[in-house]
Amino acid sequence: MYDNCFGSNGRNGCNILTVHKCLQDKCSFYKSTQELEEDRKKAYLLLAALPPDMQRYISDKYYNGKMPWSNSKCVVQYSR
Repeated sequence: MYDNCFGSNGRNGCNILTVHKCLQDKCSFYKSTQELEEDRKKAYLLLAALPPDMQRYISDKYYNGKMPWSNSKCVVQYSR
């Protein structure tokens, strides 16, 4: 039923949470792949709007030095 969830492992389990069985309606983490992509775009827009030094700090700390938001089609350049 919830195989379209981004976290589904296809066997009624979850790749995101440490549960043995998909919680379906009760899962507050349920999100379709499309919703995940939309949320990621929103986050990338926020990250791209930060000053360059803050972007570097975040990329080093959380993205192994990569800035996936800089390659995104939804990027807005930072300006002061």
